[in-house]
Amino acid sequence: MTSGNGAGEARDDPYFYFRHLAVSLFPNDVRLGLNLGLFRTFAIPQIAKTLASTGKMAQFPRARAKATGAMMYTLIRDGLDGPSGSDTIRALNRLHNGLSAQDHHFTYVLSAFCVTPMEWMQRNGVRGPSGNEKDSSYAFYADLARRMHMKNVPESYEALASWMTDYESHNFSTSPEGAELYMATRGLLSARLPSFLRVFGPRFTDALLDPSLRKALGVEDPGIATRLTLRTILEVRRRKHLRLSS
Repeated sequence: MTSGNGAGEARDDPYFYFRHLAVSLFPNDVRLGLNLGLFRTFAIPQIAKTLASTGKMAQFPRARAKATGAMMYTLIRDGLDGPSGSDTIRALNRLHNGLSAQDHHFTYVLSAFCVTPMEWMQRNGVRGPSGNEKDSSYAFYADLARRMHMKNVPESYEALASWMTDYESHNFSTSPEGAELYMATRGLLSARLPSFLRVFGPRFTDALLDPSLRKALGVEDPGIATRLTLRTILEVRRRKHLRLSS
């Protein structure tokens, strides 16, 4: 299944708008949002403990993140039911079957990957996601959840986003594993920053986290100067995009 932009394909493919967003329109924003979604899972102590128990995320963060990203983008680009998608889902099921996690942990990971990129774009992207893009993202992740035998997934994008907010309010907490995982993977997000900002990478990465996430991961406030600089850069980028697209 390939991406396109025709109205017919959008009618026939429930993932069309999300795929077009992630592959063609704003791939860097979606990838950055997925990274931030991964960081959010570290703030749930049981999930962090499960991830840390394998040793792979902390010891080989770049290889692990690259493998996870490759899996997700195989599913986004090629669909869930083709040969590549089916093979990838089987691999994900094998991986998840070996983890000591409960259904709500898997639902939270799903919500983090579905909702966080959309919220990043809404708050910091060159434009916010449309309703069609949010619904298409939800359709993709909800269908993935069914193929991974996940239960009790909220029934719409809005319901999933609301569930995620409530879950975080009750479950975000510090843990040694969460802090370790964040420090091991922090540099991966820094590498996505523009080249002239990479020297400040770790501080700018910390500034991308909201206060509740920084607190749960034991991350110090990067300071108002860093946060304002980042905000200015994002605003300049947004205005440049608006000027070029007008």
